[in-house]
Amino acid sequence: MPRPLVPDSLRRGPFTTAQARALGVSKFTLRGSEWRHVFRDVWIHASVADTLSTRVAAAKLVLGNEGFLCGLTAAWIHGIETQDRRAQLVWVGRPTGSWRRPRAGCLVRELTVAADDVQLVDGTPVTTPLRTAFDCARWLGLVEAVVVADALAHARLITPEALLAYVDGHRGLRGVVQADRVAQLIEPLTESPMESRLRLLLIRSGIGVPVAQYEVRTHDGGFVGRADFAYPAQRVIVEYDGAQHWDQRRADDRRRDAMRALGWTVIVASRSDYYESPEAFVAQVRRALAAAA
Repeated sequence: MPRPLVPDSLRRGPFTTAQARALGVSKFTLRGSEWRHVFRDVWIHASVADTLSTRVAAAKLVLGNEGFLCGLTAAWIHGIETQDRRAQLVWVGRPTGSWRRPRAGCLVRELTVAADDVQLVDGTPVTTPLRTAFDCARWLGLVEAVVVADALAHARLITPEALLAYVDGHRGLRGVVQADRVAQLIEPLTESPMESRLRLLLIRSGIGVPVAQYEVRTHDGGFVGRADFAYPAQRVIVEYDGAQHWDQRRADDRRRDAMRALGWTVIVASRSDYYESPEAFVAQVRRALAAAA
């Protein structure tokens, strides 16, 4: 069966389901590999590069003429990938007391923002990285809020100190208690959302705060490898296995074998360990730390 003809106008940038339908492209067709789903009812051709301008253009399709982008959408605009399903909605901020018109695919928030809380990105108002971290720290659950804050800090868009100071200056807002906790838990060295989640799992289980991106060295100081997390006193390493390719996985295996040869206990967690059997994973780490003690 021949592929449906793709109009040139749909190859150049983001578009809505309604726009595609008007050009003879069905929603069933859009579910094929030739297309990327950006937001609810917003699509883009697979050949279009994922750039800042493209992301802003996609969000503007449902933003309307008023308001500004905030929350997970603002984080996405700033280059943060959270792997959170709620990012499929466009998070829109409105001034406090303004009329909020329901719109499919949007999550609308009333916000009191200062002039320097919002910046223009390709002509579109978006909350700054600092304000974005603050709002996500109030609106999301603790773990997912730290995921956003870690990523923004890793990208050097915010610092833990700046977020703590911002929280102190906005004590009267709802959710500020959790925002304070998030600011204290930020680890800029964390390199992925799943690493952030794994670190929070260890901390909230009472095991203790691990050292992120710990450098393992030989007895004479030679560099062996960098571990995602470590408890140096007990010589226990915890890593998240996010390898997508065979070559990367083999390199990780060799690095971990070298660490074990030096007397380190290396525990590797997968996505299923975190989501399906977190208690068993935490128990494994506890046993390793107890054995070392």
